[in-house]
Amino acid sequence: MTTKFRANEQAIKEIVCMRSVWTQEVENGEAELHYYHIMDALNRKWQTIGVNVSDAIEVFEKGHNDTWTRILEPAPFDPDLTDNNLINMLRIGPDAWHVRNAMQIILNSVVRRNAFVSRLVNVNREDICKLLCIMKNEYLLHNQLSDEAFMHMYGVNPVDALSIYFLESVDIHIHWEWRDAGGTSEKAIQYKKEVPFMTLTQAIERAEAERNVCT
Repeated sequence: MTTKFRANEQAIKEIVCMRSVWTQEVENGEAELHYYHIMDALNRKWQTIGVNVSDAIEVFEKGHNDTWTRILEPAPFDPDLTDNNLINMLRIGPDAWHVRNAMQIILNSVVRRNAFVSRLVNVNREDICKLLCIMKNEYLLHNQLSDEAFMHMYGVNPVDALSIYFLESVDIHIHWEWRDAGGTSEKAIQYKKEVPFMTLTQAIERAEAERNVCT
């Protein structure tokens, strides 16, 4: 059995039937098309259309378009929005652990989480991953952790420091690989200045290559 793709997978908190789409009267027996206002799990108000509630939900699930289904009011800024709140709102299950980890690492402040909500349109796995990737690259290029903050954090907890600096999931074993390859906080800063989008795996490989040249 094939599962129908839904561009919008988030929960609907409220749906209200509004005015008719067409001003002229419909013929007897013909279903009348109405506008519907939907409040989704992210607290955004949408407009869509349908002949009844079920039809309107089906149209909404097909996603945004400029004609019938669009966001009327964006979500208000939520100063208490946590990563777990956002994960639950977006219905990201435990099976999508890589997406959950990416959200917790990349959207590591309430400002970033609210920015993500304001930029996301359709809610589905593909669109969520695309926006996370875009925002990660923007933060690495324009809003990188300062050298001073990274150096201080590295001295206290190098695992967390590398995770925030590279915006990647880092555990103690990856840190050991980095350390054994000759990686230091100074090298991480140097590499990132030269290649802002370098991954930690690429940094480890470069550090290993440099160490081998010297031996």
